[in-house]
Amino acid sequence: MKRKRLEAAADFLRRKAGGDLDAAIVLGSGFGGVLRERIDGGTVPYGKIEGMPEPTVPGHAGEAHIGTLHGRRVVAFSGRFHLYEGRATHDVIYPVAAAAHAGAKTVVLTNAAGGVNTGFHTGDLMLIADQLNLTGTSPLLGAALLPGQEQRFVDMVDAYSPGLRKLARHVAGEYGISLQEGVYAGLLGPTYETPAEARYLRRIGADAVGMSTVLETIAARALGREVIGFSLITNVHGAGAPTSHEEVIAAAAAAAENVARLIEGLVANL
Repeated sequence: MKRKRLEAAADFLRRKAGGDLDAAIVLGSGFGGVLRERIDGGTVPYGKIEGMPEPTVPGHAGEAHIGTLHGRRVVAFSGRFHLYEGRATHDVIYPVAAAAHAGAKTVVLTNAAGGVNTGFHTGDLMLIADQLNLTGTSPLLGAALLPGQEQRFVDMVDAYSPGLRKLARHVAGEYGISLQEGVYAGLLGPTYETPAEARYLRRIGADAVGMSTVLETIAARALGREVIGFSLITNVHGAGAPTSHEEVIAAAAAAAENVARLIEGLVANL
């Protein structure tokens, strides 16, 4: 990852936000528009941000909403990058790294996920308590540290901030939003899991599974940022029905308002 390119991207985000960022938000499949009307600022295509790749997956718009939300300077990335697109790990984490270099101390990650916890239901929101990185890679591989990374070895205990999780549960209670809590397993993709894989994931402690988030969390923690994550459960393994990307997008649209309220409540209380 080239430091000059990253610093140019960070400078751009600062200019658009009016100063150092307070928080960065990554909006997963189907959530791209949930904050567009809530952030007081502007929307820019990724092509205007130095070094930012372009998304190729439906439901990932490829634009950044930059401005203020409840008095906090934020960027909300509408669209992310995935290993299954053939991306390098540094492409996958680039939005998070750029925002961190622009000052963001808090990173909010959202995704659509399949439920492997048989107690979950389609449409549930899950607060991520921990993760399993099953992608087979890490953004920290290589001789050089990430720009801004101070330690070679990164402690992933409390990868998802206990304080922010407590705040999220409080916000959910205030809005009457039902919030599950569990472990997110990040896989390479782009195939959805076989029944045998779902059983295996359940046995090793996963509650939900997807194709994103875990590398972004590793990068954010390596850069000293606090992370909170939410998964929308778009289908439950074992229910007997096949999964399609169109169904994932539709489920995300139905949950968009609750996701926006959770993010707003978190940002307002940072």
